[in-house]
Amino acid sequence: MSLLEAAALWVGLNALLLIVLSGRVGMARMKNQVNLGDGDNPAMLKAIRTQGNYIEYAPAALGGLVLLALLNAPIALIHTLGALFFLARLSHLAGLGMGVWSQGRMLGTVGTMLTLLITGISLIYLAIF
Repeated sequence: MSLLEAAALWVGLNALLLIVLSGRVGMARMKNQVNLGDGDNPAMLKAIRTQGNYIEYAPAALGGLVLLALLNAPIALIHTLGALFFLARLSHLAGLGMGVWSQGRMLGTVGTMLTLLITGISLIYLAIF
């Protein structure tokens, strides 16, 4: 597996996750008959924010994976960061979006921030050295 293929794997898995998150918003809209906004409905708001939170962090995390691949970072680093981000976002979904795991939101947030921190430091290191 090449470096770009490794990054593509994680970007692809995250694209599928985005479809799931978007589908949850659409289903909540139909169920609650809310065309725009959250309709002052807590379930609607959770679905919207779970998707929105993902959208806020995914570009930096996934773009970082692609840049790491282009800068010839170790493939283990790309897979580790890709897996960490993907699992963090699944945890966040379980905690905030579905409410089935009380620690999921916190672990998802920590995992996302850790991914961004390591990605950022790695990109800076590879750019300079």
